[in-house]
Formats: sequence, structure tokens, C-alpha cells
Amino acid sequence: MAEQTFIHRSLFLVGFILVTILIIIGRLYYLQIYEGQHFRSLAEGNRIALQPNLSLRGEVFDRNGVALAQNKSTFRITLMKEKGTDINQALENLEPYIYISAEEKENILKRSRKRQGLEPLTIKDHLTWEEVSLVEMNLEDLPGLSIEVGHMRTYPKDELVAHLLGYVSAPSEKEQEADPVLTIPGIAVGKVGIEKQLDKDLRGIPGHKQLEVNAGRRIVRELSDFPARSGKPLTLTIDLRLQEYAVERLAEHESGSAIVMDVNNGEVLAFVSHPSFDPNLFVDGISHHNWRELMDNVYVPLTNKAVSGTYPPASTLKVLSVLGALESGIVNEDTTFFCPGYMYIGSHKFHCWRKHGHGAVNARKAIVESCDVYFYEVAKKMGYESLKQVYEEFGLASKQLWQYPHERSGLVSSEALKRKKTGHKWTVTDTILSIIGQGYMLATPIQLAVVAARLGSGKMIEPQLIRTKENPTFPSMNVDPHALQVVRDAMSAAVNSPQGTAFRFRLKEGAFAGKTGTSQVRRITMEERARNLARGTHLDWKYREHGLFIGYYPAENPKYAISIVLEHAGGGSKAAMAARDIITKIQELEKEDAGETETH
Repeated sequence: MAEQTFIHRSLFLVGFILVTILIIIGRLYYLQIYEGQHFRSLAEGNRIALQPNLSLRGEVFDRNGVALAQNKSTFRITLMKEKGTDINQALENLEPYIYISAEEKENILKRSRKRQGLEPLTIKDHLTWEEVSLVEMNLEDLPGLSIEVGHMRTYPKDELVAHLLGYVSAPSEKEQEADPVLTIPGIAVGKVGIEKQLDKDLRGIPGHKQLEVNAGRRIVRELSDFPARSGKPLTLTIDLRLQEYAVERLAEHESGSAIVMDVNNGEVLAFVSHPSFDPNLFVDGISHHNWRELMDNVYVPLTNKAVSGTYPPASTLKVLSVLGALESGIVNEDTTFFCPGYMYIGSHKFHCWRKHGHGAVNARKAIVESCDVYFYEVAKKMGYESLKQVYEEFGLASKQLWQYPHERSGLVSSEALKRKKTGHKWTVTDTILSIIGQGYMLATPIQLAVVAARLGSGKMIEPQLIRTKENPTFPSMNVDPHALQVVRDAMSAAVNSPQGTAFRFRLKEGAFAGKTGTSQVRRITMEERARNLARGTHLDWKYREHGLFIGYYPAENPKYAISIVLEHAGGGSKAAMAARDIITKIQELEKEDAGETETH
């Protein structure tokens, strides 16, 4: 009996041991074979670290090869972070060699909590050479820390092309969530302008190195290197020589914009928004002082007025109004109306800018002398829809630069728009205001330049900012050729005949065509009219009228289109003067380039 009990117990024990061994073998099989790849990956993850290698951002040049955006070498110190890494201890170890403020420490700890796994954490960027030397000599006492070489965007022309080019800066949290690549330390993204519009092309593709590290996170060796691919270089259509002059010319005024375009291919040769700002301030994070200084500036230097500034186009739009009236058959070029200096619509008196009137006025004289009453008469006779169609065909109420950041589309009056804003129906008064570029009419300087280019070329010109080897082709405008020629002749006379509103600003050599505009920003009182104060020059700057000019050069066979908007300049004369000076500079550059061609 005792022997049987012993045997049973022995068999049970042997069975228990066998079952235990089988369980252990099964578990080992599961861990090493079935889950082996997973745990090998975890082990490799503890042994191998990825070190990102940022791509060089593509450089940007003007049409003549002058650098507008470049990259300069910079150094940063990073921490190879893993679970259990004491960030505070790492910062304390670094303190004897590099000063890190309390605010910087707080930001580092905040970013550290968002970093995953072995992603390196940037401790400080843009180190001086002295700081780099100190850290390099003491790396033995700084476990996990290393020096990396990076690049920082720089804009050698400072304010000259800031609005066109834009700037780069560190990505926001929202941008990082949308694109994990943007979590790489030191990476920068375009925030506005060309830098934002073509960010992915300019940014290139980052690379990385696989590094073997020991338990102390020190680099043992480099296992592999996947090089970064640099961003594409970019050549803009801008001529920096003309851009620089236009910036200087507009600096004589408080605020404004200037656009110069090639009439044949749409290339934008000058793109000015004044005042400007230094884009270099933003690359490494703008200081609170500099930010407040820009934000508190009453002339809003951060606003790109060339594409975001919207203004009543005023009398510059009269050229399109005449074109629409001629095409609709309401008038012909010889139809005349008498201008006594005013006209009544019901009980409301509409004034002409010339107090005592222009007398008998036909289509040509209406543009040359900018007679308002002529257009009031036309407005009474024609429906607004045909006028609206011409405005839209010439580029108003639509964005002109494909996907360009922050561009606004402006407004073209319509009954639907008025009902939405006021709840009231359309009246002849609304047509009157629209036909002279006031009321619910807003245009950007780039749109006004497109109007000038399409008038000068007779083609559906679209503005181009990027220079390519092939010139784009544009279809002809769907307008009556005779009506277009009447408008062109009148625009030439507006500058080159003694009766023209811009005659004082004609060229010494050659001729250009154009139309001035004076855009009201407030209602003029009867008292001001009686005292000849309608221009508002007695008022504070922000209450004065805008000055506008659109045109093209030469008057015959145009090559260049131009638009000028001077905020609160008191009238279109100053805009016409600025246009003349910029066209004179174009003439000088043409002679300069012709001389260089002959030399070569």
C-alpha cells in the first residue's frame, strides 16, 4: 500500500514536471517564434536610434539670379531621449557651459512631454561657435547630448521682397499634428507668401541616420545613412532692380502698393506692399517687442496690400464702364451728354468732380477728363448686368494668383450682394455708384494690374510669379475690338493730351496710357463742397481719399502694365506721378540691358 502511494505520488510529480516543462517550452516558443519579430524590434529600438537629417530648403532668386532667400549653417544641441531620461538632470549638467533661461527650460520640458520614444529633443538652437566648442570638449560629462549641424533660412534683401516671398518659422502644434514630418527638430515651414505657397517643393525630403547606442545613450557607431533630398531652387519673375526702385518710390508715402507686369506673358516684375517688414525677425521666433511694434503700426506693415488690400477702384473703373456701355449699344463713341457739374436722380443730387461741369461729353472725353455726369447718364440707360459681366471678364471679383496665401477676391456689386448686406433691392443709384467704381465695389492692386494688362494686350493675361522656360499663352478677350480701341485711345489721351487728368505726369520720352482714380472713404458734406474741401486734404490721414492709377507702357504696342494704390493720398495725381517715375525707371533698365547685350 505504501509502495503504491509512493508510485502514484512519483507519477503525479513527474507528470506535473512534464506539464510545467511543456508550458515553459510553449511559452518560449510563443515568445521566440510567434512574437519573436516583435520583441526583436523592441530590442533593436533600444539599441538603434534614428537621427533625422534635415533637407536644405530650396534657394530663391530673382529673374537675374540675385539671391532672395538662402540658407546659412547653424548649430544646435540635442538630447537623445528615452523612457527614464531625466531632462532636469541633463539641463543641470549643461548649465556650466550654456545659459538656458527659466522660460527656455519650461518650453523644453513642455516639448519633452510630447516627444515619443527615441526622438531627439532640441535643447538649444543657433549656438555660437564658443558654445559649440565648450560642449564638444565636455561631451564625456554630458550623457545623451550631442551637437548637430543644421541650417537657418536667411533673407539677404530684408524688407525688399518680404510680402511676396514671405518667411519660414517653426511649425505650429496644429501643423505638426497634420504632418508628422514637421515634428523633426529644427524643421521650418513657410508661413506666408511664396514660402507658404510652394512650401513642400522648397522644403525637400528629410533623411536620417541609423545609429547604434549603448545603455547610456552614447553613440557607438553609425549603421546606415539615408541622405536628405534638398528642396527645389526657385526663380521668381521679379526684377530686383525695379522692385528696389518701386519700394523707394512708395516710401515717400505712408502706405500703398505697386504692381508692374509684363503685358505679353503676365510675369510680375515688381510686387510692392508698403510699408514692409524684415522677414528675418520671424525665422527664429519673433520677440514680443518686435511683434508688438509691427502690430501697433497704424500702417499695418504685415498686411500684403498687393493681394489683401481692397479698395474702391473709383475712376480707374471708368475705362471698363465705357467699354461695357459701348458693347451693350447704349451709347456709341459719338453719343454726348451735357455735364453742368451735377445731376439729380429723384431728389438726390449727384456731383461731378469738376464743380462747374465739363459741358458736352462723349465717350473719349468722359475718360480723358473723367467726367462723372457722363457715367450717371449712362447708368440711367443701361442695365447693370452687362456692366457686371465686363468687370468680371477683366479679372475683378476673382483671385488672380493660384493658391497664393491670403489673397482676397474683392467685390463686384450685385443685387444679391446688396440684399445680403442691407435687405434692400437694387436701384439706379446702385448702378450709378458701381459705374464709377464706388458703392459695393472693391478691388486689389493685383486685380487692377490685370485690368491694365488685359486692356493693353487684348488677351486674358494672368499674372505669373514663377519664371519658367516656356512662356504661357493666353486667349483673346471676348470684347468688341472697336470699343476696346476707343478706350485705348482715350487712355492714351488721358495722359498725353492737355485736357487729360494725368497730363502733368507724362513722360519726357515716349508715351504711356492710363487712368487716374480718387477713391472716397467717407461721405463729402455740402459744406465741404462749398468751401472747396471735397478732397479732404484738411482731414487726418485715415479720412483722406485713396489715390489710384492703372495704365500700360508704351501707349502703342504695350509691354508693361502698372497699377498704383496710395492709401489716403488725397487723390489720383500722386499715384500717376509714382507710375510715371516707375515707368521712367523701366526705360533706364531697358537701356542698361540693351547696352549689356551689345557689349556681349
